Amino acid sequence: MREITEEIRQEIKDMIFDYYAEECEVEKDEITMDTNPQEDLGSDSLMFVELIEMTADKYDLDIKLQSIGKYMLKAPMDTMSDVVEMFCKIYQYGNDIVNQ
Repeated sequence: MREITEEIRQEIKDMIFDYYAEECEVEKDEITMDTNPQEDLGSDSLMFVELIEMTADKYDLDIKLQSIGKYMLKAPMDTMSDVVEMFCKIYQYGNDIVNQ
C-alpha cells in the first residue's frame, strides 16, 4: 500500500479536473467536487478508462480494469468527489481497491 499525502491527493485532483475540462471542452473552474461527470459534463466510460490508463502510467501502477469495475459496483461515481476519492484509492491500493 502506498501512502497518500495531501500533495498527491491535490495532484490527482488536478489531473482529473484538467482531463475532464479538456475532454469535455469546459473551463476547469466550471468543474466542482459536486459536478456529475456523466450528467453535467457528458463524459462516458471510454473517457474513464483513458483516465485510469493515464493514472497507471503516471504513477507506475499495474491496474486491472476488472478490479476497478468490481469496486465501482460498490461505490458509483456520481460526483467528481467520488472520482477523486476512487483515484486516490487506486493510487493507494492498486488492484486491492476491490477489498476497500
